[in-house]
Amino acid sequence: MIVHFRPAYLHKSQGRPGNDAGTGWVQEARLIFGDASVNGEIPDLPCDIMDGALTIDGELHDNHIPMPLDSEAHAELRLVFDSVHAVTVTGRGVRLQLSGEPEYVEEFRP
Repeated sequence: MIVHFRPAYLHKSQGRPGNDAGTGWVQEARLIFGDASVNGEIPDLPCDIMDGALTIDGELHDNHIPMPLDSEAHAELRLVFDSVHAVTVTGRGVRLQLSGEPEYVEEFRP
């Protein structure tokens, strides 16, 4: 199962991405799950994601995906699109694959 983000927002930081100052970029990304199942209501695609969380082997990553990512552990991705549509993808193993060149968007200052 592949979840394709076109594009994904990337935060590069010397500290904690999403929390500390850094730079914002966009780049295509694929979150690839092994032995996956999908539950929920999928809206017409493509669409915006309003909220989400990735749990890997019990460790919660709220509203972000760690990089680099290549794990064989149990993983669960929860994506919320709007008040009606939400999807949960579960699988055994997950990896993040970036493609194309990143494009600079902004300075990130919390």
